[in-house]
Amino acid sequence: MATKMRFRLCIALIIASLFSLPSSWADSPGLGGDFTLRNTQNDEVSLSAFKGKVVLLYFGFTHCPEMCPAALLQFKQLISMLPANKRDHFQPIFISVDPKRDTAEVLDRYVSFFDKKIIALSGNEQELHQIAKRYGANFRYVPTGASYTVDHTVNTFLINAQGKLVRIFPSGTPTSELLKQVTALIP
Repeated sequence: MATKMRFRLCIALIIASLFSLPSSWADSPGLGGDFTLRNTQNDEVSLSAFKGKVVLLYFGFTHCPEMCPAALLQFKQLISMLPANKRDHFQPIFISVDPKRDTAEVLDRYVSFFDKKIIALSGNEQELHQIAKRYGANFRYVPTGASYTVDHTVNTFLINAQGKLVRIFPSGTPTSELLKQVTALIP
């Protein structure tokens, strides 16, 4: 019995490692870049529209039981911890990788619950896979009986005011560290 549990734990750790990248990978050539998705008002929004702002980007979905709410709570904390004169130079973005369930209305209600400054974006499955891959992120749909869940990368991506990916933070990075890194990049 203990051997089966160890085996399952090992498999879970291997799978988790596939969906998590160390922060040093942000220096890899080719990661990051501009993209265009739709916001909750169905307007096209490009990352390049936020030039001049530091962006924190997170891939997730609204039915996510733990990691996504934790990331969005961290975004909320960051917003409140930033000096008032720096908040306009910071933009948190939540990209939903579950376009079937995460309609514009659902996404708007979800991110607004955390903070109205957080922007929610989504697109079709093909677009989302292309953008996630560009950032070194992954997601896949996993059946759960009559429904499904989404396994996804749980990293947060830091993009500087010029639109360049500069750092990837693994899940569990303290908010104080994110604040330090974000503040250092704000003009």
